[in-house]
Amino acid sequence: MYVGPERFKKLEKIDFDTSELIGFLESKKERLDVYHRHVAVVSCHLNHTEHFSTFPFYMNFIVTPSDEKVVGISISSPMSLTPAIYKMNELAKKDEFIKLCGEIINNPNEQWICQCGIMKLPLKTRFVAIAGNDGFLNKEMFSEKVFGTESFSFAKRVNEKVLEFLEKYKDGQYKICRTIINDEGLNLFVVDKKVTDEFRPLYSEVISLLRKKYSLAPAKYYPISERVIGSFTLEFETIFSNAPFERVDRLLEDYEKIKSDIAKYF
Repeated sequence: MYVGPERFKKLEKIDFDTSELIGFLESKKERLDVYHRHVAVVSCHLNHTEHFSTFPFYMNFIVTPSDEKVVGISISSPMSLTPAIYKMNELAKKDEFIKLCGEIINNPNEQWICQCGIMKLPLKTRFVAIAGNDGFLNKEMFSEKVFGTESFSFAKRVNEKVLEFLEKYKDGQYKICRTIINDEGLNLFVVDKKVTDEFRPLYSEVISLLRKKYSLAPAKYYPISERVIGSFTLEFETIFSNAPFERVDRLLEDYEKIKSDIAKYF
């Protein structure tokens, strides 16, 4: 079974050896409440600072105690939203998973960072593409529909247009804003390089007031190297809008007008 945009349909042909992961699950069986609701997850991503823009998502290899396999591409690392109950620090088959990641993105030379852990279902991150055991995925996506959540089922909503938006702004730029998309929303960080340190506190207050005017929440912490004047977050559903940056455009227009007026006095 495959769900997602055509570009990643090759996921349904990916296979991997589950013996090490099944052994890991079984070694913790007596300590896991509702054992059958746990999975072993190998999550891999490219180096953020150097190569993240070439593939801004996370590759995940998932296996259930019943040896049901799933391969999926997610927006965030499952372990960043819900810490793994148990971690495997030394993954013997790490190189095999890295090789599969290279096959999926058609670049075997990239450097991948992998984590392995045991997690309880449902996973919290949204998947842009997912492939694997029919029975398991159908059951999980039905459960998500019942409880009004999205994880595996999010892939049903991802077409090429949505995928391109995610790729462009997952860790990108919009006007004077750095953009970061995570499972909580579209986060924008105002980086106005024309503002000197002397006036940074003043313009930070301007952004704060404008954020309230447009009913935007501040973005949560994300490690970016630029000096940020202010931040705000758009709801995740914004990515499906015909004009996702409408409020941002109005806010930035107001900001430039206010900055122009202030400049007259200095």
